[in-house]
Amino acid sequence: MMATLTQIIIALIIAGFILWAVRMVLGLIPMDAWIKQVVDVILLIAVVAIVLFYVLIPLLKMLPSALHI
Repeated sequence: MMATLTQIIIALIIAGFILWAVRMVLGLIPMDAWIKQVVDVILLIAVVAIVLFYVLIPLLKMLPSALHI
């Protein structure tokens, strides 16, 4: 259980850092606003996928074992 919680915390930190770093780099690149918005939406979908597969799914797998105390 502790290993899963540690993995969840690390995944959230990595996902947040990726989101922050790419958004900062996008601000420095001169391109049209609609292209930046498309890249930002794709980035957000990628971060949500990271959170889904590395955080929510392991938590849902732990739920049945946690309910049978």
